[in-house]
Amino acid sequence: MAGRKKQKRPLAEGVVRPPKRVRRRAEPQSSPRAVRRTAWLVGLLTPVLMVGLLAIATNPDYQVLCTVSAFLVLSAGFIGMGFVRARGWVIWPAVLVGVLLLALPTTSIRAQIMAHRAVRTAVVVTGAHSAKDRSGRVSWTCDLRRADGQPLPHPQVGGFGCSGTYDVGQTMNVLVDPAGWAPPASLDDDLSFRGSGVYATAVLAVLWGLLTLGAARRTLRESAGTAGRKGGGKGGVTGGKGGVTGGKGGVAGGKGGVAGGAKGGT
Repeated sequence: MAGRKKQKRPLAEGVVRPPKRVRRRAEPQSSPRAVRRTAWLVGLLTPVLMVGLLAIATNPDYQVLCTVSAFLVLSAGFIGMGFVRARGWVIWPAVLVGVLLLALPTTSIRAQIMAHRAVRTAVVVTGAHSAKDRSGRVSWTCDLRRADGQPLPHPQVGGFGCSGTYDVGQTMNVLVDPAGWAPPASLDDDLSFRGSGVYATAVLAVLWGLLTLGAARRTLRESAGTAGRKGGGKGGVTGGKGGVTGGKGGVAGGKGGVAGGAKGGT
């Protein structure tokens, strides 16, 4: 009858009904071309843009803007790294390398500029300002003007170059960039040590690129292996069906032979 439910046949004695298969949604996978393209863009553009922006940040007038922009570039690089390799250990070395790439370039490039073209100049301390960090340590920043009356870009110096309010009114020598791009530096600053960070920055940029390309290679290898396993499984199922069909043909042939023999005998 039309509204009646179709009842399932009862199983034979001792036969257990097989459990239902749970269908799992396949995780969306990116195409190999998209993975390669993203890996090259993230591996090359992220360190190049970050170092370029932080090199401009050596000028205090652009330091805040360029540092924030470099942080945004690093965040986009992390997102791209997640697209290339959504899981695995690669994200933790990438975080470490990214943080170091954000911290090193400005200081090291500024030290290189001052080491190569700075000129010792007499200045007069006109003011001193203190600031306290979270640990309670007090640091001082001194306002400067040139002793010869000429303009001085970025007329402040901190660190070892400013010891407190008793420096106000005194004349001292500092290193000044004639082009006015980098701020003055104290004679006590170890510029050679800070400038060596440029080489560390280059190594970090290369490491970032290698991490990105290595993550892409691993992702592509896993995708190829998954596709191969799926293809092998489908081929096995098709072969099994062919075997069953052949078996059915053999049974049918056997039945025909028996029927023909019975008729001939009659």
